[in-house]
Amino acid sequence: MKRTAKAIIIICVFLLLLLYLYYELEDAELASGKTREIHKGDFVMHIQVERMDEGFRVYRSVQYTGEDPVTVKHQTPLISLSFKRRNHDYTGSTVAKTLKKGSTYHPQDPKTFKAPNEGEHMLFCESVFKAGKKEVTIQHEEKLVFE
Repeated sequence: MKRTAKAIIIICVFLLLLLYLYYELEDAELASGKTREIHKGDFVMHIQVERMDEGFRVYRSVQYTGEDPVTVKHQTPLISLSFKRRNHDYTGSTVAKTLKKGSTYHPQDPKTFKAPNEGEHMLFCESVFKAGKKEVTIQHEEKLVFE
């Protein structure tokens, strides 16, 4: 009888420990959202990071501020995002879009990422395109804090 009681107590303690670890080691949440504007020549790369229930979402666009209309040519995605380590990949055929002063171009939907463990992690943003005959590269690194 005493052996059975001890075994039940040990099993209960073990299950409680597992539950505690499960909830304690759960993915962290983004501490605060971020909005950034990165200027390069006649272009502004807009990045907005928002918290979600199970991770975070990044909105991205490029705005043209020049006077004369310009044709932008790029591969997909227009703005490449990578999380924790720099790993930009541009694939697909070339896309062309003519922009006028004030035009905002956002051909991709927001990108979502799963929440990491607590701590600071880097978000890498890069846009590579041709504006007329000129190659434009806009890069940005953003430190995100997860609690």
